[in-house]
Amino acid sequence: MKKKIIAIILGCLLLVGCLCLILAKTGKIGKVKPTSELFAVKDTNNITKIFIADMTGMHALLVRHDDGWYVQDSVKAMSQKMDELLSTIHNITLQQIVAKTAQSNINKMMSVNAIKVEIYQNAPKFKLFGIPFFKKERNVKTYYMGPSTMDNVANFAILEGFDEPCIVYIPGFRGFLTPFYAYNPVEWYSCDLFSTKITRIQSLQVEDFEHPEESYYVEKTGARFFSLYNINKEQITDYDTAKLLDMLSEYRDKNYELYVSNMTNGAKDSIIKFNHFKTITLTDVDGNKTTLDMYRKLEMDPYYLDAIVGGMERAKNEPYNRDRFYAVFNGDDSHLVQCQYFHFDRQLQPLSYFLKQQ
Repeated sequence: MKKKIIAIILGCLLLVGCLCLILAKTGKIGKVKPTSELFAVKDTNNITKIFIADMTGMHALLVRHDDGWYVQDSVKAMSQKMDELLSTIHNITLQQIVAKTAQSNINKMMSVNAIKVEIYQNAPKFKLFGIPFFKKERNVKTYYMGPSTMDNVANFAILEGFDEPCIVYIPGFRGFLTPFYAYNPVEWYSCDLFSTKITRIQSLQVEDFEHPEESYYVEKTGARFFSLYNINKEQITDYDTAKLLDMLSEYRDKNYELYVSNMTNGAKDSIIKFNHFKTITLTDVDGNKTTLDMYRKLEMDPYYLDAIVGGMERAKNEPYNRDRFYAVFNGDDSHLVQCQYFHFDRQLQPLSYFLKQQ
């Protein structure tokens, strides 16, 4: 009996397969139809990966992890920018197919000026009676986003599997779409450095390399109670509690100003070697550590430090920039960022700032 059932199922599958093959060869199925949702991916919650590249080879790979999106599978992505991209992928709409007389020119233009977009989902190979089979990560949509139209409210685009160039837009949005598809990975980097609420802070260590005696250590002792220690881990009892709590509460939202992408390796290495002035290490209640190494920024343009005679050795006598400093996040010195002093005003205060005045 079981053998008969298995034979019937196999026969049905073979019949369905043959039917699909015949229809595909005759053009009845497999041909993409030009609906308004031709370019859209409606189930954005199931998107696992987005690949965006320009014609020169520069590309950004956006990968979904359990705790959010990452750039190049390693750097946290900016959540607001990711939300805008996913909304664009969901709402992109076919306005019209380019007129036959203009298609040749549009194709030539896009062959040298287009952004490739690949979208991946966990999707089945096929469904039979509503049942998904062979589900895995698949490329569900690939299209090429071209330049904007003359009125700057739409873009030319070509979808793989559909032969004709199209014009796409987002209903209700006045503007072109290419800014949403950034292919430079730096543009996707999250600016967040610290985002820990005071109730989630377990300990904080601030090391001052210019004035070691001003280093300090803070440790959680209750729901909103903390102990303060000096560099020798000796507890300090007479300190301004309000100042300490005010400083700790600001770790809920600290970010950098910009990512330094065009500095020479020589200048970067020199800054890291000579200008280190503080390190902040924050540990949350789950044991997760966040480290920020801070470096003085010189008034002298750092991009030319490795080109001048003496380099940083000579530049050590130059004055520091009073508004901005450089930083390395979580020990990754391949990524140098720039921060503003006023934004880190309380975090940069020395130990003596928290002590009560005699």
